[in-house]
Amino acid sequence: MTHNKIPIIDLFAGPGGLGEGFSSVFSDNERVFDIKLSIEKDENAHKTLELRDFFRKFEKGKIPSEYYEVLKEKNLLRREKLILDLYEKFPRESAEAKKDAWLAELGSENFPSEKIDRRIKESLNGQKNWLLIGGPPCQAFSLVGRSRVGGIDNEDHRVYLYKEYLRIIAVHHPTVFVMENVKGLLSANINGEKVFDWILNDLRNPSSVFKDTKAPKYKIYSLSTEPQSFDASGNPTYRDDRDFLIQSEKFRIPQKRHRVILLGIREDVDVIPGTLKQGLTETDLKSIIGDLPKIRSGLGRSIVSSETVNGAKKRIYKNETDSDLNWEQKINAMKEEIFSWKEFKNNLPFKKVKTSSFSTGSEYIEYKTPESSNPLFDWYYDKNLKGVCNHQTRSHLTEDLKRYLFAGIYAEKFKRFPRLTDYQAYGGELMPDHVNALSGKFADRFRVQMPDCAATTVTSHISKDGHYFIHYDMDQCRSLTVREAARIQTFPDNYLFCGPRTAQYHQVGNAVPPYLAYQIAEIVWEIFKKKTSTKSKIRFREKKITHIK
Repeated sequence: MTHNKIPIIDLFAGPGGLGEGFSSVFSDNERVFDIKLSIEKDENAHKTLELRDFFRKFEKGKIPSEYYEVLKEKNLLRREKLILDLYEKFPRESAEAKKDAWLAELGSENFPSEKIDRRIKESLNGQKNWLLIGGPPCQAFSLVGRSRVGGIDNEDHRVYLYKEYLRIIAVHHPTVFVMENVKGLLSANINGEKVFDWILNDLRNPSSVFKDTKAPKYKIYSLSTEPQSFDASGNPTYRDDRDFLIQSEKFRIPQKRHRVILLGIREDVDVIPGTLKQGLTETDLKSIIGDLPKIRSGLGRSIVSSETVNGAKKRIYKNETDSDLNWEQKINAMKEEIFSWKEFKNNLPFKKVKTSSFSTGSEYIEYKTPESSNPLFDWYYDKNLKGVCNHQTRSHLTEDLKRYLFAGIYAEKFKRFPRLTDYQAYGGELMPDHVNALSGKFADRFRVQMPDCAATTVTSHISKDGHYFIHYDMDQCRSLTVREAARIQTFPDNYLFCGPRTAQYHQVGNAVPPYLAYQIAEIVWEIFKKKTSTKSKIRFREKKITHIK
């Protein structure tokens, strides 16, 4: 295994959360897994994948200083130029990274099955024992998405993109596969048939769908629950479909992210896998992001007037001067008003906000972080980084800033986040200026993240606005930055997200938490070790697992 790493093909890779977790398992100072091909259709996520793949071409602790110069560059255009310079200086590593990270869309006319199959075969280069990972696009199964459209549209191609994943299993026969999807998959149905049932049946027997492939069968395991029993065919059985659900906060991930993750093992591999080990306590948000530099929100616009025309809001805005002084004056005026209200007066210590040590952040800030007390210090920390990247706040409406400030103050007093009814109770101007504000569909539209527990699920919606991801610190009065979202998703601090800030948010929200993937990777490695243990028992027994620092 030392010179024969386990190959990985990563489908629908996003920015590489699953792949990062698997790539972070080391034995004898070498990576156990080797991502041979990552396929992703989004251009910015692909750039992120390519840069991270380049990073992995170097031995642990021997990353070139030029890589860190890229991370420390604050200007996005100059950073793009530095990346090109970096690739030019290390042509072999960059050529391999460009080969490994493929900008392609599975299921599209431009990338037919024959083209995909040829690329996979080239990447595997004849190796038979390999791992398939990935999460087919899941928007059609999401509970929020279904509520908006009234159910699942069986014409929605996203429903069937998992069959692209299934087809690759059927044609290429991975030893093991790991497939991730949303919680809504468990309750989804089309024409009265449970989607989860037919997905499980398809994955157990890929040739039932792709009849000309003569594919082996697979046993599908939960990663969080041991099987209740095994059926006559040797398939594990479980009490409930929810046994396949992984509640991330139970496994040291600082967010309540609940996802279905399936572990498939080829029928000729006679191994019963282990399950994830639950943590003793939940990892709280403050311990994860509280050691990042404090920054203030940006001042964007204010609403001058608004009216409803044909059922839609028409607003007139004015631009605000985004200066420290103007921000400080506005926030302190709002804060003083809220603290004068009956429920808050004399209950919390009132202190004016000073911006002398604040800024709106940057693509790189020199700063000593994480602190040694951070529960995932070893996972986030890189001694060569000497700061934090992707940590820049966005601008907000002045009216939204008052809601953010109220949310932070309310949460500190009542130890819970306020719902829209609470905003309404404290004055009409705290209510959002939306036609459907009181519809009840989004009662927690403005949600402060509580410091003493795991965060709520980071989703791609964070790229649109930050209302659901308000920082708990009232004095910063803002939504979470990309780096804070990345910390919650457990990306290492030296993991750079490429593209403009909106694209960075989208990548983070779409990812699988790497530290969760790392824990899954340890289980998968044990499967491969046991599969080959008759050939090299002594060698595997001496291996020691560590993770990247």
